[in-house]
Amino acid sequence: MRDTETKKLDSEILGFIRKYAWKQAPAAAFEGLALKIFGYQFRRNVLYRRWCLIENKKPESVRSWREIPAMPASGFKELVLTTFLKKDTVKVFRTSGTTGQNHSRGAHFFDSLDLYEAALAPTFKKFLLPDTSAVPMRFLISSPKEAPDSSLSFMMGVVDRRFAQGNGKFYFKAGRPFFKELAEDLRRPGSPSLLLATALTLKGFLDHLKREKICLKLPPGSRLMETGGFKGYTQKISKTALYAECQKYLGIPADHCLSEYGMTELSSQFYAKGPRGFFQGPAWTRTLVMDPLTGRQAQPGKKGLLKHFDLANRGSVMVIQTEDRGRIARAGFELLGRFEGSERRGCSLSYEEFIRQ
Repeated sequence: MRDTETKKLDSEILGFIRKYAWKQAPAAAFEGLALKIFGYQFRRNVLYRRWCLIENKKPESVRSWREIPAMPASGFKELVLTTFLKKDTVKVFRTSGTTGQNHSRGAHFFDSLDLYEAALAPTFKKFLLPDTSAVPMRFLISSPKEAPDSSLSFMMGVVDRRFAQGNGKFYFKAGRPFFKELAEDLRRPGSPSLLLATALTLKGFLDHLKREKICLKLPPGSRLMETGGFKGYTQKISKTALYAECQKYLGIPADHCLSEYGMTELSSQFYAKGPRGFFQGPAWTRTLVMDPLTGRQAQPGKKGLLKHFDLANRGSVMVIQTEDRGRIARAGFELLGRFEGSERRGCSLSYEEFIRQ
């Protein structure tokens, strides 16, 4: 049960999302709300407050959103990071992992999913459905019913409900992909389709088409969203090569292929268009690149570790320090893979687990 202060803050964040869903937010508007959320989380999130005090940062001493302390993403594996009582949890998303790994899975607790749904919908619409409001959707991803603790599967459920009227079809069931069924469905004439898949599962589907000597020609306007990373335990694939195969075997041009970047620890997503596109997020997010040696913001154009600010993360921690390498580029950021020695993660690993069996 959310108290009056929380409901009021959620209303303000929702208002920000609605107002700036399709345009840039003024710097002062973002900073003002970010500092307000930081003060709220400092008071309410006991374990985060302890971390801030170790960093010698308090709301009264922080003057800019850039100075707000970040919680390392690994903290979600060891700590229950909430601004509410655990008993008020309505949903828990857990980071991906495979059997046999000796590590705990990170957990992101929610007392409401209103902000999460509000944040994902306009960004998805902007990048994946820029010229239409609804298309048939084909998911090479587990459904929310099959993967109830997956933030990606939950997101696909919201997308299906909001943009496909619940008529989307899932082709990753009981831990395995159904490539033949998907190919047969895509062969049928109809309107443009949207194919959503993890990168490694998509590669598996393209290999299936190659083996079966099938070249599909999806209707103009069809698009692809891939996610989950391009490096697994047994194979590494190039985004450029993958998108070229999408054009060859699916008839989807590279500029209609988009990459989605999200984290269980965040409530918002980032998208990049084409094989060389830079990731961009909505107006309620910001990304900095941090020098791993100094802990300070890296010089423009320099590589470092990505730090994300997400105003929709009211119930946990607004600022997450990742182990993802990148650099700021143009209006977004370039993703350069995981920091050397960091733990493998990503939703593509579910397909990796399947092919290793």
